[in-house]
Amino acid sequence: MSLPDFDDLPFNSRPDLTPYLLHLTKNTKMEDDYSAYDNLVNILKTGEVWGSSRKRGMIKGNHKAACFMDIPFASLKYVLTPENSSARSPRYEPYGIAITKQHAYKKGCRPVLYLSNLEVTALKIPKSELWRVVRFEVSESGWISWLHEREWRCEGNFKLPKSIQAAFVRNTKEAKRLMKELADDPDQFKCIPKSVIPFTVMCQGLLT
Repeated sequence: MSLPDFDDLPFNSRPDLTPYLLHLTKNTKMEDDYSAYDNLVNILKTGEVWGSSRKRGMIKGNHKAACFMDIPFASLKYVLTPENSSARSPRYEPYGIAITKQHAYKKGCRPVLYLSNLEVTALKIPKSELWRVVRFEVSESGWISWLHEREWRCEGNFKLPKSIQAAFVRNTKEAKRLMKELADDPDQFKCIPKSVIPFTVMCQGLLT
């Protein structure tokens, strides 16, 4: 008996559902002088999304994990806010990639577990599986919540297919730049996006 296809899932029944996962980049100039654009190009050239660690990406445990967001394209303007994409200490910048959930699922990517520290202990989550957990709880100082990211993760680095649905850049000028790089020297890239989309268009001009 054949398994159901991802196309059978009701992605078209609600505006908050999407068949894609997104990975956004940011600059790492304090570490290696790479801009967010440089890091996007590096992902396409290496064909991998590198896993984050406890030190660099708030991943629990000792295992690295590659991270994605389950967010419809139309909602990205609510993620790329001034607070999240400040120049000095960005959480995200308007650069990234989109892959299908179908491919991600086949490669071991799954929604994270949103749990409090007490729940992690009560459920006896093995240390080897802590990379799956994102802290979710409330205290006297307020909420610790990243529910809005609807995160998916896989352990370690995530190997991309030879072609992905889209790459995102800040504006049309950078879209032309990336398309030229892809066309001029395709052998340098292990992963080729089927489209290059500027966020100034995706976010209806809210980014400059």
